[in-house]
Amino acid sequence: MYLRAERDLLNVILNSFHIASSPVIITFPTVILCAELQSVDMYIELENTNTSTVEMRSHMPPPKRQRVSHQTVSKVTAATMKAHLTIENFHDGETVHQRCIIIKGIYSTTVPWNDFVTISSSDGTTKTFPPQTWPLDASRFKAIAFLSPGKNILTITRSSTDAEDPAPTILTLNYIPLLQTPALHLAIMVAKDSPLLIDCPPSKYGRLSTAHSSLDAAVAKIRMAAYMWQAFTAEDMRMKGLGRRSFRLEEEFAVDTTSQSFMSIDDSAPRMQSTAKVHIIRSSKTVAELRDADVAQQNEAARNRNKLFDYFLDALASHGAPFEESSRPVVAGMLLDAHFSTAQNMILGHAALGCHNPEGVSLGMMGSHLAYSFPRFVEEVTESLRDTRVPGRTVGNDNGECATFWEACCVGQGAFLHEVGHAFGAPHTTGIMARGYPRHWARNFLTTTARAAHTREPEVYVDGERTMNDARWDLRDALSFRMLPHFWMPGDKKIKETGARTSAPVVSVVNPEMEDVGVEIYCVAGIASIEFNGEAEEEPSVAEPYKKVFFERKELENRFDPEEELKLHILGMNGRSKTVKDLWRVFASSEYARIPGSDVVLRKRSVMTKDLEESDDGKDKFWSWATLLTKETPNGKILRASSIDVRTGCILDGAYVKFPDGTKVNCGPRISRWAGGDHLHEFGGHAAEDVHWPKGEEIVKIQVAREDNILCGMRIHFENGKAGGALSGNEDDPYQTREETLTLGKWADAIEFNDGADK
Repeated sequence: MYLRAERDLLNVILNSFHIASSPVIITFPTVILCAELQSVDMYIELENTNTSTVEMRSHMPPPKRQRVSHQTVSKVTAATMKAHLTIENFHDGETVHQRCIIIKGIYSTTVPWNDFVTISSSDGTTKTFPPQTWPLDASRFKAIAFLSPGKNILTITRSSTDAEDPAPTILTLNYIPLLQTPALHLAIMVAKDSPLLIDCPPSKYGRLSTAHSSLDAAVAKIRMAAYMWQAFTAEDMRMKGLGRRSFRLEEEFAVDTTSQSFMSIDDSAPRMQSTAKVHIIRSSKTVAELRDADVAQQNEAARNRNKLFDYFLDALASHGAPFEESSRPVVAGMLLDAHFSTAQNMILGHAALGCHNPEGVSLGMMGSHLAYSFPRFVEEVTESLRDTRVPGRTVGNDNGECATFWEACCVGQGAFLHEVGHAFGAPHTTGIMARGYPRHWARNFLTTTARAAHTREPEVYVDGERTMNDARWDLRDALSFRMLPHFWMPGDKKIKETGARTSAPVVSVVNPEMEDVGVEIYCVAGIASIEFNGEAEEEPSVAEPYKKVFFERKELENRFDPEEELKLHILGMNGRSKTVKDLWRVFASSEYARIPGSDVVLRKRSVMTKDLEESDDGKDKFWSWATLLTKETPNGKILRASSIDVRTGCILDGAYVKFPDGTKVNCGPRISRWAGGDHLHEFGGHAAEDVHWPKGEEIVKIQVAREDNILCGMRIHFENGKAGGALSGNEDDPYQTREETLTLGKWADAIEFNDGADK
């Protein structure tokens, strides 16, 4: 046991010595101490004798801060160290635009035992949010803080019974909500005869069986989850160099459930303030209809596995504002009546689906079957993400990854955010959009994770960027979000060019047949990065994007072997990318074409599917075709096409270019692959239209609709304002019209298209 008198006596003895290069031997009763004299560390080593010999050696401290293990630092040393707190992701006086934030801090000394930090919030005169306590692990902490509009004075205090507390740290933040930006809406759909309960294992009940299973609990859980998504997204965007940007949540003046203190002060007068609004949407379907196994997404034998998505859209439409299609809302929707059937061993009434519809309602939805593991308020965040209890057999083990409560929380919150990512337009990329959340979601909010029962992974100390974390947004998705009005920040430059959000980078050969021939890389939204053979160029970058970059062929030949493939990858500031398998081939297939036997040079304008636009590195075969709109007759006369027969069906089958002499040319495959290839290919198309080309009129633009791997339709516009051709064969079905329409400007030389179909 440590004795104060022995410590004082030892300090007197130590102060009487001059530190020399040779060891100083002191005989003293058995004790383990560590003292510090100016900048020289003193280590006292103990021998196991009744009267111990203590040897002091001096050495200079290491040049960098080293993490000290829990076994090598005593409490006396830690108490005498002057701990200084560094806030890693905020600066004092910063302006933020999200109500919920993540604060990361590190103390200058390593604290080897369980410590805590407490964050108190005020506006200078009034407490704005209840004090919150967060664990401190090996000098690091992460904390969630809720801000109030205006000035927020956050007082961060380290509290411990084992050490001398350092002085509190003050962090001042200015919160300005961006009410001019569209919000993410939260909605819970309930059956018309719903019992208004969600699945919850008995071990989660506590003193009240409905504490985690009632409709009120579900509202609190989706609200808290959404604020966690907001805080995570803002921090992830900041780390990617895109500024602290995130979506705004639709808020209302209502009972706030983000803190347990709001609910326990006085049940008759709960805390009223601005908080995220959760819409309760009544479905026209019964519980039995929603829980029909034939519409259960996880039932491989189901005939309508996506039908619940339509049910949710119908319920939103019936509810009215703010879910009108004209408002273009983005919605995070929970299916309250999801339920695990022990008899069928299946999660019913659940579908994890998301879809971005720029012309209507964008919805990301998830069942409530894992919501029992979500925190209801901020005080439950750490507990929910560290709870190693086993849920048991009464609730569903989604994807076999929910072996403990905390893993269920990661899967539930992460999968829900994954679907919201789809609603914002993100495809399956990496990170959150590639199921990186089951193992790593908790790492965004904790400094030490719990042991994972599913993967048998031990506790992990989250040491900043040095710790792997797949529960983040892919950079392409983050850049794509940045182009949405939901993620707008003051100071963002508005890009007025058409197609800024959807246009992929373009690679073109410039100065053909000249000495300074080269490739020009262009992206209307700006170029974030360029890679040759997987190695990134120093410029451009996310911090300093360029709109246009030119590489002369001679320069490329000096840097790379022309006999080997030169792979080029470009990432645009809109998240769209372009991959060229072999850049040398681009020089051989220039967009400029010379007419044989003449001095006429034509420039081709191309449209291709999204998949081909982003990469030609795939193994799929595809047709690349071009057709002139004029032809030479045997007597040397030039004929212009009289009509273009656009053959639109379920996809764009192709087109016929027809001439006055009765001949026609296929725009697309010329020879049928059937019947031994002896017959001309015939196009179908239930929405086909033969578009007459009036004499004296010019084609001013051509619109082409496309999806990821198909061209959907084509429409031709003339100078007189007339147009013809169908952009889609599914125009009567709003749920099927998901294509993007591209426009080619004034031209009349040729038509060229590339599609991904193997015809």
